[in-house]
Amino acid sequence: MGFLRYHVSRWMNRQVRFMNIKEIARLADVSVATVSRVINNSEKVKSATREKVQAVMQAHNYIPSATARDLSFQRSEVVAVIVPDLKNPFFYGLIEGITKVAEKNRFQVLIFNTSEDAEKEYRVLTAVRERNVAGILITAAGVRDERTGTILKEYQDMGTPVVLIDRFIDGGEVLDTVVADNESGSYEAVCELIRQGHERIAIIAGEKDYSPVYERELGYRRALRENGIKIREMYIAYGNQMADQSYKCMKHLMELKKPPTAVFCGNNMMSLGAMRYLIENNLHVGEDVAMIGFDDITVLNNLGIPLSVVDRSEKEMGVKAMEQLLRHLKHPGAEPVCVSVPTRLILRGSEKRRTDG
Repeated sequence: MGFLRYHVSRWMNRQVRFMNIKEIARLADVSVATVSRVINNSEKVKSATREKVQAVMQAHNYIPSATARDLSFQRSEVVAVIVPDLKNPFFYGLIEGITKVAEKNRFQVLIFNTSEDAEKEYRVLTAVRERNVAGILITAAGVRDERTGTILKEYQDMGTPVVLIDRFIDGGEVLDTVVADNESGSYEAVCELIRQGHERIAIIAGEKDYSPVYERELGYRRALRENGIKIREMYIAYGNQMADQSYKCMKHLMELKKPPTAVFCGNNMMSLGAMRYLIENNLHVGEDVAMIGFDDITVLNNLGIPLSVVDRSEKEMGVKAMEQLLRHLKHPGAEPVCVSVPTRLILRGSEKRRTDG
């Protein structure tokens, strides 16, 4: 009986080799990503940490499988793209860039729309688990929602790379990010309005929680400050990225005792909302009121409506994001980076104001 118990015990100990990578990480008191780096012989692991992880694997007879060594065998050929507003043309261009690179590398794209709803976003991120996607590309709605940051980092730790697009999130420093140079773009736009002789310059911004909103407001304030123009808080109106709220913001600004002579709009949808108010009230952009928007609007160009804009290539941002995701699939454990896409100011005449007031 003693002989039998001895060999049964040895057999049971050998079964521990089928522990998963998460259990090894827990026992070694490191992240799953660190265990993955050790398995894949990454140079980015300190010697002491490597030895600790290897000691745990040896003690439990853990033998990494072929799929653990090469994640390409266990991943699917689908990437999840999660965006907050498919009505916004920016995201069409973004998805076009993502799809271009994805298809070239034989990946399919699965698109989710969260409607700027953090609760819906969390449900989407939870549901995506069941689809075994190769990676996640996301413009987050829940930038301040702890659940969003937590679940995205869990994906990353489990070997499913995550790339943030356009917006940072709380605790997202461990994730790759692709953004535009928002502050520089808005700075140049407001400086141009100042060169045109404007001093009463307003900004219609979005929700303060979102990093692009904050950065574009920084550029606005810096341009005024460096040009010796007093910053008047009454000329700063906060919306919610949507046209309807921007319409209300524009109405509020134009009903001030001293309305602005120029307005900088923080995104394309807000530009459309502001322009709708002006059109309905028989005010002409580039004549009665100057305006520059952030993001180009193809439909306005097609209709021959000249709006000066801060342009960024959303297609390029999509390309860069998908390339970053592929980098992590090919090199698990690679350090996260932040890629910044430059902006350019396109002037079409709406930055001017030809009437006195």
